[in-house]
Amino acid sequence: MAYLSPKLGGASTGVFCLETSDTSGYTVDWHAHDGDMLLLPRLGGLLLATESNPQAYLSSQSFSFVPAGFAHATQAAPGREKHMTLYVDPGYVRHQGQACGYRGFARQLDRSGVWPASPALENILRLHDQLQHGTSPQAFAQQLPHLNQLLFTECARLIASQPAHARPRDHQQQALLVQDIQRYVRENLDRDLSVDAIGHEFHLSRRQLTRVFKAVSEQTLVEFISRARVESAAHLLSATSLSILDVSLAVGLQSPSYLARLFQRLLGVAPSELRRPA
Repeated sequence: MAYLSPKLGGASTGVFCLETSDTSGYTVDWHAHDGDMLLLPRLGGLLLATESNPQAYLSSQSFSFVPAGFAHATQAAPGREKHMTLYVDPGYVRHQGQACGYRGFARQLDRSGVWPASPALENILRLHDQLQHGTSPQAFAQQLPHLNQLLFTECARLIASQPAHARPRDHQQQALLVQDIQRYVRENLDRDLSVDAIGHEFHLSRRQLTRVFKAVSEQTLVEFISRARVESAAHLLSATSLSILDVSLAVGLQSPSYLARLFQRLLGVAPSELRRPA
């Protein structure tokens, strides 16, 4: 049963409450909030389940709106994740939706949904980080209400620009998921990148993972991992003086001979042919 999590009560008299999560293995069971919620992933992916959608995948290229009192649950991969959550007074949200002429936004306020992010939204989030880490706490506190307003306004604009019935379709969600999987592979070439291990990271069965990845990227996950390892190894061989064994280990391969076979199959050359001249 969902519990109510108060975010806008207490001593605060503002209409916004911004929280940042930067953890490993983030998960929260079914709950609801006293404010409307904008969920903004920054690093890694989030699985969001709501009353109206059993599972939606959010990446840093998307965001979600969840109304006040709307039950939902969130879960992230076991690795590091970071997201920001902006809670907004429901009365303010509805007033602004009408006052600003965002009729498309006003029609969405009784349901949850996921929308693609925009370059403007990413710039606002980047500005938030720059001010938080580049100014004094007092100066940042003075700017935070303005940043919150910018975040809310841009998200409202993006929601309003969608037709009332529009939601990101399955293939859009899958494309975002595959992009995050590809990023994860490139950033973790020296780790266990078996299909089962990646499926565990992204909360997908082996069958789901292989099917979705192939449908979106038109190549198998194993093929993508092999090519990513070869491309990284080729860069290391041409740009550093690391031995072929060290290069193999750096891209997660214990056998230089196996790396050589991948090079021959994917690039048509031997690793030694890319060695930087002494």
